[in-house]
Amino acid sequence: MPNKKGVNYNSKSVLILKNYTPEDIQKLLNSGSSKKNIANNLGIHYKALDKYIIDNNLIYTTPNRIKKIKYNNKDIINNDPLENFKRIFAERKLKRTLKELKDNYD
Repeated sequence: MPNKKGVNYNSKSVLILKNYTPEDIQKLLNSGSSKKNIANNLGIHYKALDKYIIDNNLIYTTPNRIKKIKYNNKDIINNDPLENFKRIFAERKLKRTLKELKDNYD
């Protein structure tokens, strides 16, 4: 009879995952790393880790990521959109003013 629909573990993944209890894996999932990084550290494929999470009813929440945007070749951490808008608006206003002053004296 075929197994459940989905990904099957390969023998390497089963042997590696036998060394860990579901509580150990849950601690790794709660550490804030991505599932791919955890799977790479364990030496298994990330799909095998997904299957293990489902089979053992473990909980994984995606880590909060700080969104970075590039503006004028500067890395900006986008924590507060209103503050970023005010800063960008002030920079553009300053550039526009300097350009107008420069044009008047030519």
